[in-house]
Amino acid sequence: MRHKNYRHTTIIVFLFPMTLVYLVFAVFPTLGSFYLAFFDWQGIQGVPLVFNGIDNFVRVFANEEFLLSIFNILWFVLVSVFLQVIIGYLLAFLIYDAKHLVRFFKAAFFIPMVIPVTASAILWGIILKPNDSGILNHFLISLGLENLGRAWLVESGTALNSLAWVNAWSSFGYYMIIGLAALAAIPAETLEAATIDGASKLQRVGMIMIPLIWESVALSIVMVITGCLKTFDIVFVMTGGGPNGLTYLPSILMYNEAFKYNHFGIGSAMSVVIFFMSLAITLVSLKLLKRRVTE
Repeated sequence: MRHKNYRHTTIIVFLFPMTLVYLVFAVFPTLGSFYLAFFDWQGIQGVPLVFNGIDNFVRVFANEEFLLSIFNILWFVLVSVFLQVIIGYLLAFLIYDAKHLVRFFKAAFFIPMVIPVTASAILWGIILKPNDSGILNHFLISLGLENLGRAWLVESGTALNSLAWVNAWSSFGYYMIIGLAALAAIPAETLEAATIDGASKLQRVGMIMIPLIWESVALSIVMVITGCLKTFDIVFVMTGGGPNGLTYLPSILMYNEAFKYNHFGIGSAMSVVIFFMSLAITLVSLKLLKRRVTE
């Protein structure tokens, strides 16, 4: 009994510091945002909070830029899921079957993941500059493909997709590693039996390997969705939400309202909307993917 109590005490002692950090830097700020969402406050010490009920939420949903940002983030999530999961797991399959330079390819594709996001955004901002000042456009011109050149971060058809690509480039190495770990867990006997039965490589991938690693794929999809819903840094550095709001995301508008215009009540209301939107999308995706696993 004494040993059991000592064990419980040890667990509590080790958990307490991180629990305290989580409460101070995650739970309490979240609750504070919920509280401030019902007040008008300029973020200045000494200025009283003025209760205004749900007026902040009414102003949020009457804001056309915010409604546009909702559409943008849903499209951003859709494109990111396709790019990050598909590319990440495709690389995992290719490296899994590779005979040489496996470590090199693992490291090469994972490097973007360890580069600071701000540095990646600045790098891609230089690559995607308009006209021939951008590396990508200059490369296309040198190949005689100047017609393919674009103002990648300015045109409405390419701005948001370009940001989604940069976000995917920074992350698909992570899902490649998850995919490799899942593939490594597949029993070799299962694949050998399929080969003996005459299954082709594509049949082994589609009918055996993908179903066996589907839980990892589902986890990756949910992680991409939750990660994209809180995307801020890449968009803030590369476009700031411009031009003319084409790349506005809810997180960018929330930052602008709170820290640029000192409308902390409206900014907090936006954060609450983002929280519940993220929660709803995550729960729906989990339910749909869980149903696929069960089937």
